[in-house]
Amino acid sequence: MSDLRKGQSLKPIHADVALREWGVSCDSVGAILCSYRVLIDPTHMADRVDVLFDDGLTVWGAPACEFVVVDEAGRKH
Repeated sequence: MSDLRKGQSLKPIHADVALREWGVSCDSVGAILCSYRVLIDPTHMADRVDVLFDDGLTVWGAPACEFVVVDEAGRKH
């Protein structure tokens, strides 16, 4: 997901993971604060994001593969 950039809107893909890991509901939308790659992680989870959600909750270092990009109207890309 190297095409992610600051300010893009993201939504969690899996409701159970989002709630369990970050306390975020699946319908929450957040903005990317930062996206980066963890070089020591050889898995598909090496791409990470820091996301600020609408409710004020910030998720740090979440795997980017757990999110989908949405546009301003909340539609998935």
